[in-house]
Amino acid sequence: MKNYYSLLIILFWSNYFFASVINFNKVSLIDSDSIKIVTVHFSESKPDSTAYINIDYPQLIGFENKAIEEKVNQFLKNEFEQSILWYNEISADTVNFNEDDYDFYYSFETGFEVKYNTKKFLSITLDHYQYTGGAHGNYYSLGYNIDMSDGKILTLSDIINNDSFDLLSYECEQAILDTFQVGSLLEAGLFENEVTILPDQDFYIIPGALVLQFDPYEIGPFSMGEINIAIPFNRIKDILKPNLPFSTN
Repeated sequence: MKNYYSLLIILFWSNYFFASVINFNKVSLIDSDSIKIVTVHFSESKPDSTAYINIDYPQLIGFENKAIEEKVNQFLKNEFEQSILWYNEISADTVNFNEDDYDFYYSFETGFEVKYNTKKFLSITLDHYQYTGGAHGNYYSLGYNIDMSDGKILTLSDIINNDSFDLLSYECEQAILDTFQVGSLLEAGLFENEVTILPDQDFYIIPGALVLQFDPYEIGPFSMGEINIAIPFNRIKDILKPNLPFSTN
């Protein structure tokens, strides 16, 4: 998970079953067009270490429009703290395993990456990993693409023309073939020989490209991991909606 520079605040408390810590770490930015972002850290664990959770989530500071700053911050806080609910459920169950011949160790870790940052537009990914038993843990990512003029969370339908998702699917397939240097998607290791991109497909924005994000098992086996396919804007310029809040050059 992502950790940044100086620690500003540490809050610690404990009770019969857990201990938790909340930290605030600043992210320093050089670009004057960027939004300042603070990393808030939350952690909690059971005294017997059978379960723990670590969350790093972003909060905006110093944005000119305080109403939008508050709206975006509350949304991000709610999204990242979803894993606390899972942790609490698992923590309540771990008492049932204490008498077994082996120990269970459950973990929940959530962090983020800033992919695109200007005062007009922000693209952030939530990166989550959890282990709740079995051969391996599970992980996934979610992209949050925020128009900072009103705090709206953009979907692909806000970026791609509604009648152009077939073309976007084609460009995605071509980008996969180029990425893996193969002649077919099956040869690349995917489940199917075609990819269908729907309006609810997860994505994020980086300078110069749209990145379609596929979690393990979504289009390929777990062994392939997360598959992120970057499609340069110059490949899809004819199907992009006008007046987007980020540069498509």
